[in-house]
Amino acid sequence: MTILGIVFTVRSGDPRWLFASLPFTLVLFVAGRFAPTGYRLAPEGIQIERKAGAKLIPYRKIRGVDRAERRVNGLTALGSRGVFGRFGRFWNPSLGFYRLYLANRSNLVWLATDDGWVGLSPDRPGEFVERLQGRLAILGRGGA
Repeated sequence: MTILGIVFTVRSGDPRWLFASLPFTLVLFVAGRFAPTGYRLAPEGIQIERKAGAKLIPYRKIRGVDRAERRVNGLTALGSRGVFGRFGRFWNPSLGFYRLYLANRSNLVWLATDDGWVGLSPDRPGEFVERLQGRLAILGRGGA
């Protein structure tokens, strides 16, 4: 139920309007739950904070990290490019399939992983990259 559904129901007298916007509301609710809210360098890997539960990218799967400029526009395979940010799986000719967990389109940090490219947008990208490179060096992983 949304406010618009209530308004249309009151004006028309037809209660079906209450449920007409339910699928859209449900999609927004689910998208909001999977949107990234923060990033943390946890002991076992990079933890992407989300309301639906954290997503972990283990350090052992990360080959390198950089802040190189790469295109993030492309086809959406399974994801969202909306009000809550860009997250999910995408494809474009230069990167192939890649994953994004972006709260914003500035501050991009790219991870080269065993499963392909992953884009993140931490608040302090320079500090994030420096700390992550330190952890990867300890583990004997590359720096991209």
